[in-house]
Amino acid sequence: MHRKKKIARTLARLGGVLLLGLIIPALAWGAEFSAQMIVKDGPKIFPGHIYVCDGKMRQEFVDEQGRTVTIVRPDKKVVWVIMPPHQSYLEMPLKAELPGQFIQIPPQAINKHLVGHDLIAGYETDKYQVSVPGGRSCEIQNYWVAKKLDLPIKMECRERRFSLEYKTIKEGKVPDRLFDLPPGYRKATTPQDFDSAVER
Repeated sequence: MHRKKKIARTLARLGGVLLLGLIIPALAWGAEFSAQMIVKDGPKIFPGHIYVCDGKMRQEFVDEQGRTVTIVRPDKKVVWVIMPPHQSYLEMPLKAELPGQFIQIPPQAINKHLVGHDLIAGYETDKYQVSVPGGRSCEIQNYWVAKKLDLPIKMECRERRFSLEYKTIKEGKVPDRLFDLPPGYRKATTPQDFDSAVER
């Protein structure tokens, strides 16, 4: 039963629970950097890492259910979700809107307006507040966009007591190998196949 819950939690993460929207045009970022990633969900804190290079992204995330790696490859139009403990991965097509643990103002956000300027992780940022429609009401979210990197490096939703932030940002060359599949890993052709790999 514990494994089933782990599988459901992993796929839910991919489906957008605790995740933010990522849009293909944003993948044209020219920034190249690595950073620590801190996710706060209520009293829980989950660490991770993010790597960015010319639109390609790699996110390593650890929560109470274990470790997963997500690689976004716009050049190949695919997303790979990798489960290192089971040496398996799931390949999904890169669509117009992709759930992912990468900070990006959701495309459906409305009433975006500049509310201030802050120094975050050593970067001058513009703070924006947006309303994100959902259900019968809108959720207020704040984003801090680093002027130098031209992308958000912090997101916060006080209503849900949720935040996502990049810390210890290191600009510079990111190894190409981080955006490739690890050798010898088994490809799962369906989510059910992925489930089977996790259960082994």
